[in-house]
Amino acid sequence: MKQIFKHLPFAEMADLAEGRLTPEARAASLEHVSACSRCSTKLGRLEQVMGLMRADDGADAPPALVSQAVNLFRARAARDTSPSLTRRILAALSFDSLQMSPAYGVRSGQATTRQMLYSAGENDLDLRVTQSGEGWVVAGQVLGANCAGMKGEVELQGTSQTSRTELNDQCEFRLPPVGAGSYQLQVRFGNDLIEIPELELKA
Repeated sequence: MKQIFKHLPFAEMADLAEGRLTPEARAASLEHVSACSRCSTKLGRLEQVMGLMRADDGADAPPALVSQAVNLFRARAARDTSPSLTRRILAALSFDSLQMSPAYGVRSGQATTRQMLYSAGENDLDLRVTQSGEGWVVAGQVLGANCAGMKGEVELQGTSQTSRTELNDQCEFRLPPVGAGSYQLQVRFGNDLIEIPELELKA
């Protein structure tokens, strides 16, 4: 008397569905399946899935797209395993157009944009300050792979005035105009917080 309570292993069931068993093994497996509702149900589902796979005529994704998707998941995994504490980075000024000689032909009193470049860890911060009427407009962009694809916010804090905005998809920002004075600029994205502790806005 054969025991039917011992279910078929998955490998044997797959071989049965694919027709890879010998005639004797196939007959024994079919005899078990006919008497075992559990294995019969699993075999039916397996045959259905294999049928769908054979009928699938979808085109493979381009290798470049697959590579890009894999890299996105790897980058996300790397960020997920990093410490959740904020990393405070003090930006260091590496270039200031105000320290350069005025360009030939620029009239005195003409509105110009002051450009400053800061080093901030693995990133750089390109900052542009422009006088607009009686106020000052601060705009810029975070340059570096760490910022790409991340949401972030920018805050300009003064003694009596604060201005805020968000980074766009290119890590760019433009703050609403503020009055002249001394400010602190903070750029936050991911676990990084870039700080410029003193930014003077004056004519």
